[in-house]
Amino acid sequence: MSDVNSAPKLSKKRKLGKNKKKSWRVSKIEEVEDFLDDERRQILTGGLVTEKTDETLFVIDKKAKEDTPSSETKSRKSFRNRPLNCVALLQPDPHSKVVRKPDDVTFQKGKKRTQRLIERTKALTQAHLLKKQKRPVTEKLAPTGNEDLWSDDANDSSQPKAKRPKTASKKPSALSATPFPHPGTSINPAFEDHQSLLSLAHQKEVLKVKKEKKLNNSLDAKYPSSVDESTYLVEMSAGLIDDFEDESEDENDTGFISANPPVRREDRKTRKQKRMKKDLDIQVKEKLKEEVIKKRENMVLRLPSIKSEINKQERLRKEKEALKLKQQEEENSFLNDFTFEEPDLDLKLSTELTASYRELKPEGQPIVDIFKSIQRRNIVEPRVKQRMKRKYKPKVFIKKSHKTIKL
Repeated sequence: MSDVNSAPKLSKKRKLGKNKKKSWRVSKIEEVEDFLDDERRQILTGGLVTEKTDETLFVIDKKAKEDTPSSETKSRKSFRNRPLNCVALLQPDPHSKVVRKPDDVTFQKGKKRTQRLIERTKALTQAHLLKKQKRPVTEKLAPTGNEDLWSDDANDSSQPKAKRPKTASKKPSALSATPFPHPGTSINPAFEDHQSLLSLAHQKEVLKVKKEKKLNNSLDAKYPSSVDESTYLVEMSAGLIDDFEDESEDENDTGFISANPPVRREDRKTRKQKRMKKDLDIQVKEKLKEEVIKKRENMVLRLPSIKSEINKQERLRKEKEALKLKQQEEENSFLNDFTFEEPDLDLKLSTELTASYRELKPEGQPIVDIFKSIQRRNIVEPRVKQRMKRKYKPKVFIKKSHKTIKL
């Protein structure tokens, strides 16, 4: 058992580094804050106490001691002579900064400084206006006719130079100059990449066949260029049998007279039925008017929701416009009558793939790819190989020297 008279062991104070963030929470700073607040209060109320002399801090009492009244009478007198709370509120705060008055010297100094700045700016603007008025106006002189038209002098100010257009610095297309090739076109591609490339090529070929079939159905199928036997017989026998049959049918046919069906007596409406129908129509119209008025009143209560709907429509419209602009930048513009056609994909079938560079057969041409890229980016218009078309039939004649020869 421990001794009763022995003092308890005190816990050892932990030492923490002052440059660590952990010590910020451990060390107490209330004493430092109180000291700094006291120091600020001393500076505001006449200076630091440590810097003052003894004469300012202490006063020697040279008066004789007077008979002090009892504590009871003194407290009553101090209570009676205390300042009123309403008057104390009107007193200025000793810690606040003194407000400058218009009669103060510092206030007058600032006023004079602003006045000088205003006068200086006025003088500068006046001088600028005078300088602008004195500037000579250059008049455009009429051409005298003595100018050298073939001179290489570029300082000819008779004609204004053309301004550089704003579209000169803008790219004609947002597409990249060198698009990334499909991974299936690699020398040793993966199976999935090669199959996706083959499917793309297959889709392109299907579209081509579809277009050709559509063109054939609209032209050759409806208007064949070569005449069949059935059409030849119909064309040759036209006007021999059909005309006689048409004449006989015209004689037998009588004129068709259209007339409205007769109205029965039972179907006619009485006056009562007509009046009831009229009243019903009036009731329907009034009901429609009431519905319109009620709907209009409800629309006033729906103003917040209507506003949100309008904002949503406006946001969707802006998104649609931005998407449309992006698509227009990436699309091919119509520079001439021909449209740009994407070149065929450079691919190899599964049987043509080789693992060695020696047996590799190159596909495509770099010059053609570059030229197609320029056309795709709207720098050069799409072009088609032109064929020579003869506008007139060549004239054939026999020379005189050939005419004289007789065999």
